[in-house]
Amino acid sequence: MDEDERSVPDDDWDVIPVKPDRRGPKTIAMLLFLGGILILFLAYTDYQSHNLADIPDADVERLLETPNSQSDIPITNEQYQQFHDDARDSGGYLIRAIGLAISGLLVIVGSINLYRLYSSGPKIATTGAVIGFISGLYGSHLVRIASDDNLSGALLLTYEIYVYLCGTCMFLCGAFSALPLINARSRAALTDGSARVKLVKDTEFTEAE
Repeated sequence: MDEDERSVPDDDWDVIPVKPDRRGPKTIAMLLFLGGILILFLAYTDYQSHNLADIPDADVERLLETPNSQSDIPITNEQYQQFHDDARDSGGYLIRAIGLAISGLLVIVGSINLYRLYSSGPKIATTGAVIGFISGLYGSHLVRIASDDNLSGALLLTYEIYVYLCGTCMFLCGAFSALPLINARSRAALTDGSARVKLVKDTEFTEAE
C-alpha cells in the first residue's frame, strides 16, 4: 500500500532593513504643531465663554440674525442667554476648555519631540489627541443638551453638528499622531527605531505518492 508523504519546508525569515524616512515624521510634526495651536485657541475660547456671565445684547442679536431669518419661530435674546447660562452651569464649556488645553499642550510637546525624531513624540501627541477626543465630545454633548432645552431651528442643528465635528477632528489628530508609529520607514527614523520588516516566503506543500 502506497503511503503519502508530505514534506513541509522550514520557513525562511529574511530580515530586510528599512530605509528610514525622516521627512515624513517632520512633516507630520509641523502639521501637529499647527493643530496644537488651534486646539489651544479653541480651549481659550471655551474658557472665555465659561467666564462670561452675560452676553452683550449686541452680540446676541448678531448671532441670532441669520438663524432667525431662516426660521418661522425666532429665538429671543432671553432664550439664547438662558442657553448660555445652562451650558455654563452644566460645566460643558469648562470641561471642554480644560480637556482641550491639556490636549493642545501635549500635541505641541509631542510634535516638537517628533520633529526631533524622538519616539516619545507620537506617543505624547496621541495621548493628547485621546484626551481632547473624550473631553471634547463630553463637553460638546453637555452644551448640546442645553441647546435642546432652549434653542430651535438652525442653531439647534449647529450645536448637534459641533459634537460630531469635534470628535472627527480629534480622531484625525490622533490618527496623524500615531502614523509614525505604524509606518515602518517612519518608525525606523525615530531615535530608538530599529524597525525591520520581516518577509515570510511563501511555502509550497508538495504531495508525493
